[in-house]
Amino acid sequence: MSLFRITALLAALLLMTGCGRKPTHPPAAKNPNPAAPRISADEKALQQIGQQVFAAFVKGDTAKFRALTVAGLTAAELEVALRKVRENEAHQYISRLEAIPVDQRNALQLDTLRLAKAFVASPKTAFADEWPNLQSLIGALGNTQLKFFNNQTTTNAPLNWSEAGKPSLVISINPQADIILPEARVNIVFSAGGKSYRLQLSNCAKLPGHDWRVAEELRLIDLTAEAAAEKDWGTSLPAALKQAKAEGKRVLIGFTGSDWNPSCIALHDRVLTQPVFRDWAAQKLALVRADFPRHTSPPKIQADANKLLLRKYAVEGFPTLLLLDAGGNELHRIEGYENEDVLEWVGALKKKLNPEGE
Repeated sequence: MSLFRITALLAALLLMTGCGRKPTHPPAAKNPNPAAPRISADEKALQQIGQQVFAAFVKGDTAKFRALTVAGLTAAELEVALRKVRENEAHQYISRLEAIPVDQRNALQLDTLRLAKAFVASPKTAFADEWPNLQSLIGALGNTQLKFFNNQTTTNAPLNWSEAGKPSLVISINPQADIILPEARVNIVFSAGGKSYRLQLSNCAKLPGHDWRVAEELRLIDLTAEAAAEKDWGTSLPAALKQAKAEGKRVLIGFTGSDWNPSCIALHDRVLTQPVFRDWAAQKLALVRADFPRHTSPPKIQADANKLLLRKYAVEGFPTLLLLDAGGNELHRIEGYENEDVLEWVGALKKKLNPEGE
């Protein structure tokens, strides 16, 4: 069966359920009473988990934090829940593929239908082969989450949580109607020590038979520093090419899924917002970003322009960064991010920009 690419946290599960597909963004229904917007049960539950996660960070309560994550479920609970997700997915595949006339089904569709029916016929047996790898992935996710929690709540943490003010929560639920595994993002915005921060629960999932839980790595973002870094990047390639020609620079265009792709997020946090990169890029590069977010909807003109660039430069995955000359010709391509530190990453790009070390 063709599977989506595993990316991270609960990776295989999100992969199998089709959460990797870009959600549509239907128009929001008009509320008949704007002064008193209705809050769904899921929104209430997500607000609660956001408040509980924040409280765990303030108190440094590791056990409380772990209990709010997918990795905090027992192995038996996880196995039952994930098997149910896979079984629901198989039923969805069958329903969709059987709606296609038999004489119009291609080889991949026929094979997918066969495998889906085999899974439904014996889900326990079929899932037994998948479970060990899934268990390992979720265990690794749990360790990563706990490492992050401990790094942010020890005496060497970047902020003093006792100074944190009351948080504001922003909930974003994936609106995709036929999604097998409900998913959402929770942003916890607060101030501490005179700065503003966002604790981002990039993905929360609602497994069958369980409440919402943190299902992905977390991010703590210094909003002041991020706002400064964001000013470095434009959104118009023509403008960047014009700047490069006038100032004798190259253009670096970044294709990214800024709010959902783990590698894009890591590259942003560890490299593109760091002073080492920013100071060097300000002297040598005109920066432009083509973003393909899932949790926000860019203006249609910008979204269409980004899609044209995606096709023009034959970009197949995120992150992809292209070094261009002032005429828009590709000089070098960087695909993916392998967790290099900022010095290593910038050093490699410098060599491509100046092969002779000039």
